[in-house]
Amino acid sequence: MNGTSESIAVDGIAPVPIELLRERSPLNASRLNRAWHRGEIIRIMPGVYAESKRWQTLPPWARYLAHVHAVALKKPDAVFCGVSAAALRGVYLGRADEPVHVLEPLGSSRLAGRIRIHTGGHDRVIEEVGGTLLTGIPDTAVDVARSVPPIEGLAFVDALLRRARDPRPDELRAINESRETSRGRRNARWALERATGVPESPLESLSLGVMEAAGFELPELQVEFHLEGCVDRADFFWRSRRIIGEADGRIKYDGTLQDPMSAIMREKQRDSRLRRQASGLLHWGWSEVRDFAILTGILMSAGVPRPHRRDAALLATLRDLA
Repeated sequence: MNGTSESIAVDGIAPVPIELLRERSPLNASRLNRAWHRGEIIRIMPGVYAESKRWQTLPPWARYLAHVHAVALKKPDAVFCGVSAAALRGVYLGRADEPVHVLEPLGSSRLAGRIRIHTGGHDRVIEEVGGTLLTGIPDTAVDVARSVPPIEGLAFVDALLRRARDPRPDELRAINESRETSRGRRNARWALERATGVPESPLESLSLGVMEAAGFELPELQVEFHLEGCVDRADFFWRSRRIIGEADGRIKYDGTLQDPMSAIMREKQRDSRLRRQASGLLHWGWSEVRDFAILTGILMSAGVPRPHRRDAALLATLRDLA
């Protein structure tokens, strides 16, 4: 799991990553307005603010999640959908300036400030989670797969399937094909046909998408290796060449979940065990996937089989990730 793209939300809503300040009275509003003019706070949306210094330290995904929470504060009856519903469930890959997506039953689709209003949605299942209304996981996954580039769609759908109590990839494909509107249907098929929920982070899913688009043999996922009484589970394993691949997010070492030095020591010991059971051990991170030519070079240099032709058009849909 990588802290720049997937926050932690198990059965509830991903918490707001920064304290949101609201205008609760005329006097309070006047004080906030003066602080805003002094640059001490930033205005997330009319009537909702956050501390400027803290805001500058947030990664793009966290800023976006804060925008979604700000809309929820201002519009408690809003029904969130698409990437906004995914963000509330702890999954977001993209830019901080993405609109906040909400459903309304009537009227016309439109952009109102930072809010993208989608009409209709009568065929979506709406859930209330922690007092917030949003589309159910299956509908959210299909909506996102229809609206983002295919390789990103795979990362979103895998992550959402991991959050579903009864993950069924076939259900998502059926929803996509049965929707009244065909807009985005074809775009979604690539991700929905491949999503399993087995990859344990968006980075792993994105890596798989790049591997396939670049023509490499696809590896086995989450293979267990046993040595010295330890069980080590590898992200990727090319059994034909006995090569192990690891997609490493930064959250392991940033102190969020564990002491960084202890985590690094355990990772070195784990790598030592894996190297003794494989012909090669590869590591890569977000920067190598963002610039997929680097990941391609890593795999080629290690001798990962590449039996298929490169799909340049599919690779071109992978936009820069935040």
